[in-house]
Amino acid sequence: MKILGINCAGRWTNVGLAINGNIIGERNLELGRRQSEELPLITADLLDEARMTMSDLELLAVGVGPGYYTGIRAGIAYGAALAEALLLPVVPLSSLEIFIWDLKDRYDCLVPVFKAKRTHCYAAVYDSRKGAAAVPPAFVSEDALLQTLKGYPDAVIVSPDVAQYGRLRESGCPVIERESASGGACAQMGWIYAAKALSPREVQAQYLREPDIGPTDR
Repeated sequence: MKILGINCAGRWTNVGLAINGNIIGERNLELGRRQSEELPLITADLLDEARMTMSDLELLAVGVGPGYYTGIRAGIAYGAALAEALLLPVVPLSSLEIFIWDLKDRYDCLVPVFKAKRTHCYAAVYDSRKGAAAVPPAFVSEDALLQTLKGYPDAVIVSPDVAQYGRLRESGCPVIERESASGGACAQMGWIYAAKALSPREVQAQYLREPDIGPTDR
């Protein structure tokens, strides 16, 4: 099965291709607010590199959040529109899980953390051994997350926003700072979670909180 993965919930835009779970190409770019205009070009370039066309695709996988509102909307809008045009289903994926997917073979317990507000973040706890979320994605205070981490002494925190949440080091858990998820991982996850595919019109964003009013700091 040929799968296109799209994730725009973070500061970086991730687009990837996988065939039967094997990653064959990806693009991970820091585009800022140019995601909507660049996504079609990035997708076309990636398909061309793989000697594929849009008509070869059989499934789409899209990151639905949490993360940056503008990026989430851009990724879902493009992915759903493309899937509808191609008459393909869409696998909605947590952007937090996409962020740590390629690390799950190295660590038993992973905690992705994204910036939300000054004292709050988006986070989840993933048990690599069970292949599932021990604590599902949530909008939580830094204090609440520290309390949760007491129950997971083997957890490894992974975040692009370590500087903002410096108290996380008080948990005693190792902290990995990384900037971007993997577009290839997004496509690969589409293969693993193919049974959860929906029609394009059923795909919904996972914002986890209401947007702030006024300019953002993206």
